[in-house]
Amino acid sequence: MEVTNEEPEQSSGLTQGDLAIAAYALAETFNSYLEQYDEEDFGELSKEQMESSMDSLRTAFSKFDAILKAMQPQTITPGEHNETMG
Repeated sequence: MEVTNEEPEQSSGLTQGDLAIAAYALAETFNSYLEQYDEEDFGELSKEQMESSMDSLRTAFSKFDAILKAMQPQTITPGEHNETMG
């Protein structure tokens, strides 16, 4: 799957905006779970299942966030050495 920086309307590929929306959705879902967890409202899940789901959401968010950060152009301030530039 190709990830592009193009506008979503101009590309059928996955964009940074798409990744940002997915990360945001994961964060919002986690926050919803956390609110229910704090109220000890586990719904149809056991406490352990909810904790496991929350851990999975946190991990997935971290992965999306890392991908987004890796896609950002690196800026070098004067005096810094970028090892990829040699």
